[in-house]
Amino acid sequence: MPFTNGDLLNPNAQLSSLVYPLKTARDYSPALWRRLVTIHKRLESFLDRRGYDVTATPILESTDLFLRKSGGELASQMYSFTDPSGRQVSLRPEFTSSVVRQFIDGNLKGPMPQRWQYYGTIFRYEGNSEGKDAPEGLEFQQLGAEIVGSSSEFADAEVLATAVQGLTTLGVRGHKLRIGHMGVVNAMLDALGLSERARVFVVNSLGDLRAGDAGVETVRQRATDLGLLGEERTQSLSQLARNMAPDDAEGMVEGFLAQGVTGLSGQRTAEEVFRRYLRKLKEADVPELVDAAIRFSAELVALSGPADVVCKKLGALIKRFKLDDAVLAPVDKLLKALGQYDLKDVPVILDLGMARGIAYYTGVVFDIDHPKIKGRPGLGGGGRYDGLVRALGAKQDVPALGFAYAIDRIAEVLPSDYGSDEETGIVRVLVTAQETQRSQAVATAERLRAQGIPAELDLSDRNDAEVAKYAAQRGIQTVMRVGSDGGVSETAL
Repeated sequence: MPFTNGDLLNPNAQLSSLVYPLKTARDYSPALWRRLVTIHKRLESFLDRRGYDVTATPILESTDLFLRKSGGELASQMYSFTDPSGRQVSLRPEFTSSVVRQFIDGNLKGPMPQRWQYYGTIFRYEGNSEGKDAPEGLEFQQLGAEIVGSSSEFADAEVLATAVQGLTTLGVRGHKLRIGHMGVVNAMLDALGLSERARVFVVNSLGDLRAGDAGVETVRQRATDLGLLGEERTQSLSQLARNMAPDDAEGMVEGFLAQGVTGLSGQRTAEEVFRRYLRKLKEADVPELVDAAIRFSAELVALSGPADVVCKKLGALIKRFKLDDAVLAPVDKLLKALGQYDLKDVPVILDLGMARGIAYYTGVVFDIDHPKIKGRPGLGGGGRYDGLVRALGAKQDVPALGFAYAIDRIAEVLPSDYGSDEETGIVRVLVTAQETQRSQAVATAERLRAQGIPAELDLSDRNDAEVAKYAAQRGIQTVMRVGSDGGVSETAL
C-alpha cells in the first residue's frame, strides 16, 4: 500500500516541544499561499501600469535604520539581535526605511519623481487581540509603493487613489479610505501658541482624547504630571516674552539678569546665560494655552465622517478658537486633487484625529478600513514623510510619501478560492506505469512538461482504482498509463 501522511499520526507519541514552530510563526497552506501569490501578482501588475518599478530590500538591516525612522515607536515590536560580528541588526519590520536607504545610497536611480514598489515578508511582534488561543503576530506579507521627489498634492492624491483602486481591482468590496493630515494638525496646534514640547504631547494624546470626557481627564492629569498644566509662576512673563520683538525681549531679560550675572564664574558667559534663559522663557508653556489645545483637540478627534460634511464642521471649529481658516488649505487642495480620480464609490472619511506613525509623518496620513478586519490595523495605509530622507543620512530633505498593503489581511476578505480561476482550463496529468516501464513513464512526463502541460509522475505501484482516487485528491484531470508494451493509454477523470 502507498505510504500516506496518516501513517505519521500517532496519538500516543510525545514529541519534544522543540519540534513545534514558534507560537508567533505561521504556516501557509497551499491554498492560502496560492491566494497570496495571486494577490501579489495582480497588484504588482496594477502598480507597474502606473509607473512603479520593482525594487527589493534585504530582510536583515541595521537596527538603527528602523529606529531612526520610527523614533523608537517600533522598538518593542522588532526582532533584533547581535550578529556574529557584534553589529545590532533587525529583521525588517517594514520596507520604507530600506527603500529610502537605497535612494540615499544611490542604488535607485532615475529622474524625479521616482516611483517604486516592493513585496516581501516583514517581521513584527503584535500581541493578539482575538483571544488567548489566537496566534500572536510575527510574520506578515507586505506590498507597497513609494513616490520620492514630489511635494505636490497631486502626488498625495495619486498615492491615495492608487491604494484604493488597487483593492477594488482585486475584487475587494466594502473598504473605506480614512484620511488625516499631520501637517495640518501640527499647524493648528502651533497657531494655538503651543511650544514644540506641548504640541508633541497633545499629538501623542489624540488617541486618548477619542474616549470622550474620560479621555480628556486622563490627558489633563498626564499634562499636570508633566508640568504642562497647573504651573503659574512664569505664565505672564512667558506671554510677554513671546509677544515682544526679539530685540526688546532680549533687553528685558538682560535687565532682569544684570545684577545676577555680575562676577559670574564658570564656563558660560553672561550673554549665554541670558540668551538661554530667554529661550526657556519663550518655550515655557502657558497652562491656559495647553488647556485650550486639549479642548480643541478633543473636539477635533470627534469630527470624523464624510469629507464634505467634516470640512464644514472643521471651519466652524477653527473659527470658534480664532484660528486662520487658511490652516485647512492643504486638506482642501488634497480633496480637490483626489476628486479627479474615480474611486468607484469607495467612501472617503476625513478624520484629522488619526495619528499613525507620528514620529515621521509630516503631511497626509491614511488608512484603508474594512468591516471584516476588527481590533487591528486595516488593509493598508501610509502617508507623507518629507523629513525621513534627511533623517536617514541625506544632506537635505527630499519630499516623499507611500503606502503599504497588509496582504494577509486582504486575503481574509477575499474568497477562499481566490486565484483558482487562473488554473481554469489547465489540464494536469498523472503519468503512471508498471515497474518495468518506469523509464518510459519518465520520458512521457518530460515530453508533456516540455509542451507546457503540468505532469506529475506516479511514484508508487497503484492499481487503477488507487490511481483514480489519488488523482482526484490532487485535482488532476487526466491519467496516462504506460502499458507493458510501452503503449500509452489516456483516461479523463
